[in-house]
Parts: sequence; structure tokens; C-alpha cells
Amino acid sequence: MITYEWRPELTGAELDEVLDLISAAAEYDEEAGFSSIDPDTVRESGAGVGTVAHLPIKARRDLSPLDDVPMVIVAYLHLSVDADGVGTVSYVVHPDYRSRGVTTLLVEEIGLDVSGAGGWERTGAKALRCWAYATHPASGRLTRRFGVPAVSRQWSLARHLAGPFALPLDETEVPDGVTLGDPRDLVVDDPAIEQVLSAAQLPERHHDRVSADLRRGGGTVVDARDDEGNVLGFVWYTTEHRVHLELRTARIHALVLSEKARGLGLGTTLLTAALARQRDAGVQVSQLRIDPDDAGAVRMCRLLAFEQEDVHSCYQVGATTSPPPAFR
Repeated sequence: MITYEWRPELTGAELDEVLDLISAAAEYDEEAGFSSIDPDTVRESGAGVGTVAHLPIKARRDLSPLDDVPMVIVAYLHLSVDADGVGTVSYVVHPDYRSRGVTTLLVEEIGLDVSGAGGWERTGAKALRCWAYATHPASGRLTRRFGVPAVSRQWSLARHLAGPFALPLDETEVPDGVTLGDPRDLVVDDPAIEQVLSAAQLPERHHDRVSADLRRGGGTVVDARDDEGNVLGFVWYTTEHRVHLELRTARIHALVLSEKARGLGLGTTLLTAALARQRDAGVQVSQLRIDPDDAGAVRMCRLLAFEQEDVHSCYQVGATTSPPPAFR
């Protein structure tokens, strides 16, 4: 029913077909918030440390049993293997071929054995990880069937800023000796941002995620400083909205405090400032993601009337001492 062959690089018509597939899937899944694949990763070519491998999965058009029907790419898997042998998997199925057994058949044929010589499929991967974004029923069924556990989770939270479900947004007092800066556009290599990140003592995976996101730029930053001008923290958000469930929705990208600024109520002050800016810009719902194991962040968001919207899970095959990756 399906055929597949590992590629170190995608080129020509095959590359174009995969790009079309991930574009169609991203558009189809945008409302639900399911996994998508960055087109830049499809164009990657890797060898040695940080090996990249591509797996286009093909089948007869419309899964026809006739031999004269042309083969088309119905799914795509991207694998990146780090120096520790941990493979990060990104995977998507074309919308026209979902719920037709493609993924189950692939796992049954290719297997999940990472213990053999050369790792999984001789890619060097001694462990595999894959994020399933949102509460995706297919990922739940598949992981239960093949006994794949979740090793990390993230929550998406939503806060109504307008409409019948919106609670009043009470302004919070700025802690003594602290001043909030004016909103400004995020720029790459902002020294104030770098100062906070270096003093925040974030877990490595969270630091790397925030740093990578910040390098993409865009959005607005509000920072907080003490009397000596030292930056204590910042909130990064956008007022540019997208329509989600027929409501104008915008994201809080990150809220980071230096170690010494925690416990002062500054996180609530910065987050409230961002929410007020979004509300005044006509945003109806604000969204953010948090680590559910961060009790302080969970409590703060609950007090600000955020509600849980989705759970995202990182599934893992094989053992590794590497900490679970942060949600991207």
C-alpha cells in the first residue's frame, strides 16, 4: 500500500511535492492547532553531528489498488539526530489521506526498534521524540496502540479580553523601585533581552527555545527595570491577530524574569500590561503556553482568568538522559 525510502536531502519534483503537502496540511490544521512543519526544515541537508534525514511516504493516488495509477506523496517524516543520538521527529499526513491507516501501516512496517546497530533505521537515533500538538485523537490512538509514553507536556491557555466570557482586567501595581518601559518593537540581539535571559537561570531547553523564537523577531516587548536601570524581566507579545474559533486571537510569546525579580509580583504586572495592550488593540482572546509543572506560572495564569485550552504531549521511544525538549 505504501512505499518509502530515506533521503539525506530532497530535491526536484520530490521536494516540491513535499512542500505542497506540508503547506496543505498547515492550512488544514491551523484552526485546530495541530503539528506543522517549517518549510525550511524540508530543505535541510545534514550529515554527521545533527544528521538530518527525510522520509517521503508514497502510495497510489487515492490508495488505488491498480498498478497503473501514479504514486504520490501522502505523508512526510523529518528526522533530526543530535550528538547524543536523540532523534526529533516531525511528521504530517496529507489531509486527503488521513484516517486511512497510512501512519499505522508505516509504524507496523518500519517499526520502533532503536536498540539495533546504527539505531532506528540505521539513522543513528537511539531514542525518538515527537511532539503532538493539541489534543489530537490520532496521536492518542497510535501511542496507546504501540505503547509509546509521553515524557513532557505543555498547556495552551486562553484568556477572553472581550465578549460575554471576558472578566474585568484589573490593573496591578508596579512593585516599589520598578519601572515599566514603553512598548517597543522586538529587534534581534536586543541587549536588554539578553541581560534578562542570562540572569533568568532557565532550564537549558527553555533558554534555547526562547532564544530561537526571539531570533525570528516580530511582536512587541515591554521590560521592567530597577532604579539603577537593570532589566529585571520582559514580556513579549503581539497585537496582530488571527481568527481562531471565529474570534480575534493574539499570542503572548514569552514572559521571562531574572532570578532576583521572582516573587515580587512582577510577572503578573508585565503579563497584565501585555493583556491590556492586546485588549485595546481589539484582540478578543489572548493565548499563551506554559509548562504545567511550573506551579508559580500556573497559579499566576489562573488568577488572571486564563483557562486551559489544549494539552500538547512529547512522546518518546527509547531511553536517554537528555532532558525532554521544550515545546516549540
